[in-house]
Amino acid sequence: MSLKPLALASLLTIILSSMVPSFPQEIDAIAQIQTSIQSSSINLNARELNQPLWLNINALDGANLQGQVRLNGQVIKTLEGSNNQVNLSNYLSRGNYQITVKGNYYPSQSSIVIELKGQETQVTQQTSGNGLLNQQLNMEVR
Repeated sequence: MSLKPLALASLLTIILSSMVPSFPQEIDAIAQIQTSIQSSSINLNARELNQPLWLNINALDGANLQGQVRLNGQVIKTLEGSNNQVNLSNYLSRGNYQITVKGNYYPSQSSIVIELKGQETQVTQQTSGNGLLNQQLNMEVR
């Protein structure tokens, strides 16, 4: 085998690889936004579960929301439209829980408000501006 074709192939590989532009730094920022999680932690008294403990997920400014609410990884509610609600008292007892709310909303300039509201508890999280929803609530029921 002649070295000429091998040398030519190597040269073309070097030339072609130098012509492919590298990804802009904005792509790294987008990837980080997509995987970022807004998280809150709360301790809850078990007696509060005798009353409804509402998790409200509301899309503001006429936004449309598609997603899921998961409790320790299991889907307990599919989100559609602009107003969604689930009574968490039906799913909780003493112990540790991770509640995640994930999805997409449009238009992406809108806002999503997530509120946990009970007899003695109120926690609010909000996200806006990128069309991605990734909220987490860590809860301990004592």
